[in-house]
Amino acid sequence: MGTEKTYYLGLDMGTNSLGWAVTDQNYYILRAKGKDLWGVRLFDEANTSVECRNFRVSRRRRQREVARIGVLRELFSDEIEKVDPGFFLRLDESKFFVEDRSEDNKQKYGLFADKLFSDVEYYAKYPTVFHLRKELIKSSEPHDVRLIFLALVNMFKHRGHFLNNSLGIDGKNDSIGEAYHTFVETAKEMEVEFPEKLSDECLEEILSSSDSRKKKSECLFAKLGLNKKQKREVQFVNLMCGLKGKLSDLFPYKEYDEEHKKLAFSFQDSDYEEKEIMLQEILDDDEMELIQAVKEIYDSGMLAGIMKGYSYLSMARVASYEKHKADLKILKSVLKKYNAKEYFEMFRNETAKAGSYSAYVGSVNYHGTYRRGLEGGKQEDLYKRIKKIVEKFPQDDAEVSYILSEMEKENFLPKQLTTSNGVIPNQVHAREMKAILQQAEQYLPFLQEKDERGLSVSDKILQLFMFQIPYYVGPLGQQYKDKKGYNVWAERKESGKVYPWNFTEKIDMKQSAEKFIQRMVRHCTYLSGETALPKQSLLYEKYQVLNELNNLRIRGERISVSLKQELYHELFETGKKVSMNRLTNYLIQNGIITKEEKEIAISGIDGGFQNSLSSLGKFKGVLGDAVYSDEYKKMMEDIIFWGTVYGDGRKLLKEKVEETYGTQLSDAQKKRIYGFKFSGWGRLSKEFLTMSGASKEDGEIKGLIQAMWDTNCNLMELLSDRFTYRDTLDEMVETAEKPLSEWTIEDLDEMYLSAPVKRMVWQTIRVVEELQQVLGCPPKRIFVEMTRSDGEKGKRTVSRQKKLLELYKALGKEGKSWSEELSGTSDSQLRIKKLYLYYLQMGKCMYTGENIELDQLMNDNLYDIDHIYPRHFVKDDNIGNNLVLVKKEKNAHKSDSFPIENEIRTKMMPYWKMLREKGFMTEEKYNRLTRKTAFSDEEKAAFISRQLVETSQGTKAITKIIKQAFSDSEIVFSKASVVSDFRKKFNCYKVRCVNNYHHAHDAYLNIVVGNTYRVKFTVNPLNFVKEAKKNPNSDENRYNMDRIFDWNVRQNGEVAWLAQTKEKPGTIQIVKRYLGKNSPLMTKMAHEKYGELTRKITIWSAQTAKDGNTSSYIPVKMHDPRLADVTKYGGLTSVSVAGYTLIDYKVDGKRIRSLEALPVYLGKVDSLNEEQLINYFGDVLQRENNKKKISEIRICKKMIPRGSLIKYNGFYYYLAERSVNQIALTNAVQLCLSEKYMQYVKKIEKACATEFYEEKTKDRKLVISRIENENLYNILLEKSKNTIFKNKTGAFGKILENGKSQFISLSIEEQCKVLMQVVEYFRLGGNVDLRLIGGSKNSGASKINKKISGAEEVLLISQSVTGIFSSEIDLLKI
Repeated sequence: MGTEKTYYLGLDMGTNSLGWAVTDQNYYILRAKGKDLWGVRLFDEANTSVECRNFRVSRRRRQREVARIGVLRELFSDEIEKVDPGFFLRLDESKFFVEDRSEDNKQKYGLFADKLFSDVEYYAKYPTVFHLRKELIKSSEPHDVRLIFLALVNMFKHRGHFLNNSLGIDGKNDSIGEAYHTFVETAKEMEVEFPEKLSDECLEEILSSSDSRKKKSECLFAKLGLNKKQKREVQFVNLMCGLKGKLSDLFPYKEYDEEHKKLAFSFQDSDYEEKEIMLQEILDDDEMELIQAVKEIYDSGMLAGIMKGYSYLSMARVASYEKHKADLKILKSVLKKYNAKEYFEMFRNETAKAGSYSAYVGSVNYHGTYRRGLEGGKQEDLYKRIKKIVEKFPQDDAEVSYILSEMEKENFLPKQLTTSNGVIPNQVHAREMKAILQQAEQYLPFLQEKDERGLSVSDKILQLFMFQIPYYVGPLGQQYKDKKGYNVWAERKESGKVYPWNFTEKIDMKQSAEKFIQRMVRHCTYLSGETALPKQSLLYEKYQVLNELNNLRIRGERISVSLKQELYHELFETGKKVSMNRLTNYLIQNGIITKEEKEIAISGIDGGFQNSLSSLGKFKGVLGDAVYSDEYKKMMEDIIFWGTVYGDGRKLLKEKVEETYGTQLSDAQKKRIYGFKFSGWGRLSKEFLTMSGASKEDGEIKGLIQAMWDTNCNLMELLSDRFTYRDTLDEMVETAEKPLSEWTIEDLDEMYLSAPVKRMVWQTIRVVEELQQVLGCPPKRIFVEMTRSDGEKGKRTVSRQKKLLELYKALGKEGKSWSEELSGTSDSQLRIKKLYLYYLQMGKCMYTGENIELDQLMNDNLYDIDHIYPRHFVKDDNIGNNLVLVKKEKNAHKSDSFPIENEIRTKMMPYWKMLREKGFMTEEKYNRLTRKTAFSDEEKAAFISRQLVETSQGTKAITKIIKQAFSDSEIVFSKASVVSDFRKKFNCYKVRCVNNYHHAHDAYLNIVVGNTYRVKFTVNPLNFVKEAKKNPNSDENRYNMDRIFDWNVRQNGEVAWLAQTKEKPGTIQIVKRYLGKNSPLMTKMAHEKYGELTRKITIWSAQTAKDGNTSSYIPVKMHDPRLADVTKYGGLTSVSVAGYTLIDYKVDGKRIRSLEALPVYLGKVDSLNEEQLINYFGDVLQRENNKKKISEIRICKKMIPRGSLIKYNGFYYYLAERSVNQIALTNAVQLCLSEKYMQYVKKIEKACATEFYEEKTKDRKLVISRIENENLYNILLEKSKNTIFKNKTGAFGKILENGKSQFISLSIEEQCKVLMQVVEYFRLGGNVDLRLIGGSKNSGASKINKKISGAEEVLLISQSVTGIFSSEIDLLKI
């Protein structure tokens, strides 16, 4: 094909698919190699780095623990060797059965094997390790060195947290007062007042008492002198005491969706960590800081409760053990006395249920039967069951009364190991370790022996225990061939083993910190080569405040620049958050608004400002007005930067401050500054916020942040066509040409993309590169659409019925009849826009206030839906912000004019205010209804630009790459919503559930729709609007955003769209013809999998492995062959498969060819040689074939990745996971239906999703009918019997054929569910539920035996990324 060819390229980019299409200027799809040039590329969505990071962190934590214990063993080895040479061997082999132990260790004990002191005597004397630790602290009598070692090892395995650096190992656990003081100070910033004076002793006494959480809360509330009406303060006190706090009461000024509004949490919740992640998404940094401050109080109280006034943890634990023992005795006594059956269920039943004591402790031991690992053992389950039983017993029994009382205090049968152990700091354990070592030094002289540094063995043990590698140094890692590991940045001064006592000699702390800064600092969203500012930097906070403040409106109008600046100085520069209350009070006091309009005058912000100048406020309290001088601004920015980078590493921060600004600050000032906390990075760089630009109206050049100060424009407005900042930005972004063939996936690392976006961009690059090679030149225009991320798709839609019921319930008596009426109205009915608006407007017309007759609501001649912002100017069908229900009258509001007529506005304002105040109307809708000014040209242009601009992460990346690759190609963005509107207008509905062709269709429509908008409005919508104003009668200038495709679209001789008329079919005929073609090319990314070794992380018991298929299990540890027997030691199942290896071998002389799964745990295939593979498969095959002889193993094809396309006995599949001796497959053939039945499937899909099967057409006919259901069933049955699908493995066609009569007898709802399952089978080929027609729950699973020798045809098909090129390999002959 010649290089002079002009073509368009459409891309529909998603995180697991890419649709693409190539057309000429008239939207005809081009052809090459005999194929239509459009297609779909499928790929698995890449995992985010979080999952990998969690595994990596756990692995390193375990490696470091093993290393620390290894050093401890080195320090003790000589002394223990003198006493017991076999001690460490017994310890190491204690996990093995006796027969698997070393020859010189064939005995039953794991710790002690002395004649007079074995494991039996050890456990009798020390029931728990805490008993041992307690004795070693209290007794100065000589103890066996092995006991000292065991006590220390236990502590090394449970070091505690390192969150409280200020706590010393010799001091008391007195951090509770400090935690409360921090909370009070943080709460002040959020306008929550708590008394400052509360004694530490009083606080600790309440929070550590054995009273119930509720009683603690009541006591603390009384001590604080708070009022029960202070709902917000009540919630914070509840959290301190371990009770639940309701999020919407903690932060009442925020707006929440239905789910978050009801969210309540407690720090004691077992799933608090999950809830904390949710809180971080909902709350801003300051709000989360307040939650953390409350948690510190709770943790301190919990720690005090655990310690129970004891100096050492082991003493508290022994006391807890003794209490459990005594409580258990009482419980057994009571149950034996009053209910022997319940005694058996509680203690002896092997199938222990949730709530039993056996489940609580995780084991049952009865008549020689011993079971461990029982589940359902939560404390609340046990208490609930015991209470239910014991409440029936005589209440005057002292033991019964005791049980109920202790459960009320949550202090009955206390456990040693609970989630609350997470609050114990390292220093508590270290204090105990120090006491043990001091006693031991008296009878173990080696502990006092000193090295050349003057450090004794005890000193080294303590340092080893308390040392934490600074996070800015990071993992030390190993070096391989003088190269650091991928995640290692630590700089060494010298090689050799690193210990806590030689850490500073081996590691260059400053250089490592500098490297850390380079890794940690984020990069600017717009200028990827520039580093982002810390989130709390003065400049970034100023940007965030101005970006929010510039949206503020009073009475629907933007405030003046002078008032904006006044608010900034007077309210924001205090450093506190500006709540709606503070703002309204200020505006009332200064006569800007009246008290009467307090609730409705302010708009543009959500219940107060979310951003503040917190850093300015902090430093102002230390430096006073010096914060406004340039000299001090630089100092503050530096300190904020260092504080953000080093986080809790106060030492390095102090060094930096002393080194740079030590003489400018007093000791008192420095002390306060070191107490400041800074964290997180912004999205923008200093270079971006200070880049020059100008308004195109006055041409005055100024920096971006200065423009935000001097105008009322937010960032997006400043980047619009009204200003030159976007041009400056384009010049700053590097645009050196770089052909696509030179791009590597590593180049994308510099763009800081998430893993899913990175994979999407890389797949796009590969497709575009191949198309360029095929066509011989770059495209004239590239039309890009980015599909929404799963996060956006997954936002929960609030139940409309629930929302309305809550609104009417809040009205009291006035809303009672409405509530009763709504109770009988389903959510599916309320999806009808008119009905939902009827209830939102309390049954009245929005423009006249007259009542609307409900029984006539659907009469379009009487009632209509109007768009407040007319469709002429903007495409906005948002029911909450832009749609109103009105009466159709001659003198009503003209639908194409804006603002709404003054007469209507004056008359209806009180009604609108009432709806807004009661929550029936959004603030945005109210602002639109009450606005008095017409749209400016800039606003009209902005409405147009919304359809043409994309700002997502992936879009920016692909834009940069394409610009560098094709400097002459123009990139046009196409919004998914615009294409969706086009589909609705011309009845070209997308049906995702039938096949994957819709991705290619979307790419094609991106060209059609995108090009029409591009030609109509040119690259400068503002110029178009102004030109249209000057010459409105010109065909080229005529526009209505809702009727773009009703007229011809041409500009400067270029025709983009020909409208359909009675005489001419127009462009839509071409479009529909292509959308009806089933010719898109389909490819799927096939790649070697790596990562987790198994799909599930459950370690199964030996018994489970013995009862199941032992060949599907792998040992928990691979390094020791003794653990290989999973029937003795348990193992892991659901082994992850990297791909398949084609092998040929003989079994007792019979030749067999099979596709053998290559597990991930063997490592990457490139690192495995043929001998290793033959050895591995030889072992696998020998286990499978028992005593039969395996010989002549030959590797035919080393790697066939998962996802590879194969043709097996006449049908095309993609290889999926292994299932024992079978291979799971997914469909590679797309189901094709006529347009009529594609539309009908979509209607069924909607009915199933809404559970509403009685929808009717305008002429009152049912949308879903039995006749059409049976027709569709017959079509699908025919396809399974007489098309390529008949070659598919399994008996799916038979199930459909045999189940036809049952299908006919089903209800319409059941028929729809069956049809959706059948369609799903044709699309994916996996398990579907056909029980309603006589099939199974897992009907239709596509699997083949791994032994392919008996197959008629097995072809491996290799496709190029687009599918234009392909080749085949016959796997039966290779």
